[in-house]
Amino acid sequence: MPMLGLSAVALNATGAVAAPATATVDVGMTCTVQDGWWSLDRERPTQPEPVKVLAVKPLTTGTPGAWVQPQRGKLSDQQLHLALERLTDCR
Repeated sequence: MPMLGLSAVALNATGAVAAPATATVDVGMTCTVQDGWWSLDRERPTQPEPVKVLAVKPLTTGTPGAWVQPQRGKLSDQQLHLALERLTDCR
């Protein structure tokens, strides 16, 4: 069965996903989103924000994605579904 809309990112046997820069994103990791638009800092509305990976799931478009939770700020109790390509510096 062909996988439409997917790039070279593939799901491996452990459930971890290899991001385009050969980094691996897995549940429980802390990553940085460079354009944390949910940040409420009016001086820097798109500052880098730390997030925790809750689940690795494709977006509704089929693009590889992850459910994440911001680690600080007023939205730290919320979950966001972002494209994997937006996650960097995952540990």
